[in-house]
Amino acid sequence: MTASPPLTTIQGIFDQQFAPWDITLPAESMVTLQPGSITSRGWTINYLFGKADGLPYLEYFASHRMTNDTLNRIYADGRRELIGYCQELFPADDPQTEAAYYQHNRQFYEEVKRKGLW
Repeated sequence: MTASPPLTTIQGIFDQQFAPWDITLPAESMVTLQPGSITSRGWTINYLFGKADGLPYLEYFASHRMTNDTLNRIYADGRRELIGYCQELFPADDPQTEAAYYQHNRQFYEEVKRKGLW
């Protein structure tokens, strides 16, 4: 069994993005459309499939200790969307900015959890 052409586009974009780490979406996932997880080369990538306005997409939460965590979506038409990200830094000695930093990250991780990707 192979993935349908729209899903092949999604798979190609994902695989290209993670090619430097030899990470690819499992072929079986592209057929069954079941959520999954990839742990390889320092990455943890949790993913699921869905549709928006009839267009298939892959949504994934990517985490690596050398970069900030992100929530991303790849549509079957080739569009990419950064849905959210974890902020890494805030200016020192600025309580207002520090509070906004923690609020942003709290909301980001709540969204990731709500989607079942963490």
